[in-house]
Amino acid sequence: MSQIRKRSLKAATWIYLGFFIGAVNTYLFTHKDWFSPTQYGLTRSMLEISLLVCAFSTLGVTNFLVKFFPYYSDNLDKKRNDILALALYVALGGFLVTATGLYFLRPLIVQKLGTNSPLLVEYFYYIIPLAFFVLLYNILEAYAYGFNKGVLTSLLKETVLRFYTSIIIVLKIFNIIDFYQFLVLFTLQYAVIVLILFFHLKSENKFWFSFKISRVSKKFSKKIITLLAFTFLVIIVNVLRQSIDTLVLAARLDLAKVGIFGISSYLVSIMQAPFRSLMAITIPILARAWKDKNRQEINRIYHRSSINLLTFSLFVFFCVWLNFNNAVLTLGMNPDYLLGRWVFFILGIVTIIEMGTGMNGQIIGTSVYWRFELWTSLLLTIMIVPLSYFLTVKYGIYGPALANLLSFSIYNFLRFWFLWRKFHMQPFNKKTVEILIIAAIAYTVSYFIFLHQTGWAALIGSSAVFAAIYLPLVYLRNISPDVKPIVNSVLKKFKG
Repeated sequence: MSQIRKRSLKAATWIYLGFFIGAVNTYLFTHKDWFSPTQYGLTRSMLEISLLVCAFSTLGVTNFLVKFFPYYSDNLDKKRNDILALALYVALGGFLVTATGLYFLRPLIVQKLGTNSPLLVEYFYYIIPLAFFVLLYNILEAYAYGFNKGVLTSLLKETVLRFYTSIIIVLKIFNIIDFYQFLVLFTLQYAVIVLILFFHLKSENKFWFSFKISRVSKKFSKKIITLLAFTFLVIIVNVLRQSIDTLVLAARLDLAKVGIFGISSYLVSIMQAPFRSLMAITIPILARAWKDKNRQEINRIYHRSSINLLTFSLFVFFCVWLNFNNAVLTLGMNPDYLLGRWVFFILGIVTIIEMGTGMNGQIIGTSVYWRFELWTSLLLTIMIVPLSYFLTVKYGIYGPALANLLSFSIYNFLRFWFLWRKFHMQPFNKKTVEILIIAAIAYTVSYFIFLHQTGWAALIGSSAVFAAIYLPLVYLRNISPDVKPIVNSVLKKFKG
């Protein structure tokens, strides 16, 4: 577990730095003088749709790379290892089919989006190159996981990618480029990190590419095909449920609402930062633990991921919730973004539920029962797609958030129930209740102290008071077995 902790901390460092850069980017995007909510909504829509195109194109190869990498690396030398070649062949074929289908669907797209989101229709084909490079990076990232490169991929995806975005935003703000040129450079953002990751793997002689079908591929061909088929559906439903909010808002409302929803989603994504670093590190470990039948290690990861993620998500949630309106007004953001406050609240509750149940999806997905993850993901999508549409029609921008709350609550309960019923694993203990009480106390005190104050003093003060109560209690009550070793290690290095 200490190795997971060390690598997770390294990955989290880059993710947090990336989120800091992302926060600066979000501020620049949302400032009333530089980008309109419609333009920001366009960039959000392009990214979400490109992820959907990528999902249709992968045909499940990313999960194949993660799950089967140990079998290929343990039984083949690098010259005969064809796992990456197979993944690229399948995914590139899928991309050609998807891009062709997108071309023929343009009249339908214009019909659905042309009235409320004409700017998205105008720049729709920019999504194709963006999706292509997203696809390449996802494949290389999944492949790199096999070499325990989760820290590097976190650096590239969370930090380098956002730094590149910062550069082109600044170029646009200073009128060095216009909005059209900005979007061209925006579509190439993933190309940058694809090249960096490729050359890194190449320099370490870990870019294994064989054109000949190996004996491992032949031996596991039926299992691989089955996995690809089922995983393809999992990826589709996962990305569809992530993108449905943007698609529904763009079709039923407008791109400005996409932008407002987008800033709330970004703030929620900060709550998910440690989950992303932990996932990059633990997925290959879980895959090998299942292969070695190491149930004890899996259960330990389940418990610790739950309390660690819940502790962090509560901290971020209450810091943002305390300051949402004050931050929009104090930082000179477009006042339209005030509409996103309750969107953040609802999506934040969804994330707290997800973080609190730990790595349950990853544990199921890397086991022999990964089909259950497919069916529950499919159920989630069946619920969330119509709910997002009808609730958006009735409640406007709050509709997709409410759909997420209802659907994800059921989804996470089913995953929790499955692991408890099948393996007698559950992530909660008395510390779970204790951290909820600590968070409530810290929030209540901070809220009433700064109830009638605004400006920078309230922004800094409310967060400082909350942290001054929350963090020491987390440490003193030993909420997580990972907290004290981390703090002691940092203090030891500081003293040294």
